[in-house]
Amino acid sequence: MIGGITLPSCKNKKTDTTTNTTTVDTTSSAPVVIANDDELTKGVNDATKDFPGVTASVNNGEVTLTGTIKRDRLPTLMQSINSLHPKKVNNNLTVEQ
Repeated sequence: MIGGITLPSCKNKKTDTTTNTTTVDTTSSAPVVIANDDELTKGVNDATKDFPGVTASVNNGEVTLTGTIKRDRLPTLMQSINSLHPKKVNNNLTVEQ
């Protein structure tokens, strides 16, 4: 006698063909707001005033940061700059320990 494994047949199995879909309404999303250069410059100057060694420039909605900053202060500065809604932040800062 040869032993074997018997597998059940799938012939009589019913197939569920219903699908669950989720529709996302993309027509009512808020537009992305980018600050103009004058407003951005004022905000950037205010945000960087407490960070000696950091200079910033604004051009076409982009903020460029240069200079040096302590590692533990960088997140605070970046949050302040990003809250101004620039198109892009060019972080050219040298981070010190």
